[in-house]
Amino acid sequence: MTEIRKIDDKVSEITIVSGEYSVSVFTYGAILHRFCHKDRDILLGYEDYVPYMTAPGHVAKIVGPFANRIAKGEFTMDGRRYVLEKNNGPNNLHSGSKDFGSMFWKIDGTTDDSVKLSLESPEAGGFPGNHHAEMTYSLSSDGSLTLHYYVSSDSKCPVNVTNHAYFNLNGGGDVRGHRLMLTCPEYLTVDDTLIPIDRVPVDGTAYDFRTPTLIGARNDGRYDNCLIFGEERKAVLEGDDYRMIMTTDLPAVQLYTAVMLTSNEPGKGGKMLEAFNGVALETEFFPDAPNRPDFQCVFTEAGKPFETTTVYQLLPR
Repeated sequence: MTEIRKIDDKVSEITIVSGEYSVSVFTYGAILHRFCHKDRDILLGYEDYVPYMTAPGHVAKIVGPFANRIAKGEFTMDGRRYVLEKNNGPNNLHSGSKDFGSMFWKIDGTTDDSVKLSLESPEAGGFPGNHHAEMTYSLSSDGSLTLHYYVSSDSKCPVNVTNHAYFNLNGGGDVRGHRLMLTCPEYLTVDDTLIPIDRVPVDGTAYDFRTPTLIGARNDGRYDNCLIFGEERKAVLEGDDYRMIMTTDLPAVQLYTAVMLTSNEPGKGGKMLEAFNGVALETEFFPDAPNRPDFQCVFTEAGKPFETTTVYQLLPR
């Protein structure tokens, strides 16, 4: 069952119910607002869409056309230099003002178990081309939430789209008590502005999550790093009484334990969002890929759209 609630002239909330599970999405930012099993909501966020508009941390938004960081806010493509906004120290983060998550999407259609949103994003922020984006959320009765992304552009542009939801399977508290497994044999070391340096094996490091490990067991649970999947592209997050299985067709995931998360206004249930309240698992290509010939970089251009799918399955333990 899918229902649409019009909030005002610009924003609607779409709720999908399938068996014991439900999901709600705002058309602003294509925000993934709630993901629930019965009364347990596993997403950080706010009661209304308005606080999301100014909230730090890109909470629950769709990020694009290029998620993560681009060094020095610039890249060169086909011999031409493109200068972007520097909104994260010396770097560009999550596309700056071009970010799809800061725009109003429209409802393209619904079924009993899905909603498709679309966006027209004009050329801005230094990224070349006008973009068309589509985001489809689908929910099944086994607790599987499927996110399907489609992006096209009329000029060649690097693409790297993700969802910036923060998960807390306990519904609140410190996420460092969760266990995490990632099928990632490598990770990217970074400089002091979080720009990648090298890809190295996780063996013997704090980034080895190939077996279930308490998030807070190492590094005091402080992570904002890109980990690289092996042949299997999977994550398993475990709380006290729920676990979530994530699968994707993308080569990496940014593990961010909300180290710098704050909120200007109370979130759900009147609680302020604080550091370590949630963990983001941002499926992606590598950060700074447009500047790194050794990293895979994907481009949209006229007649060449990009599509990707990530699935989150929530299960009682």
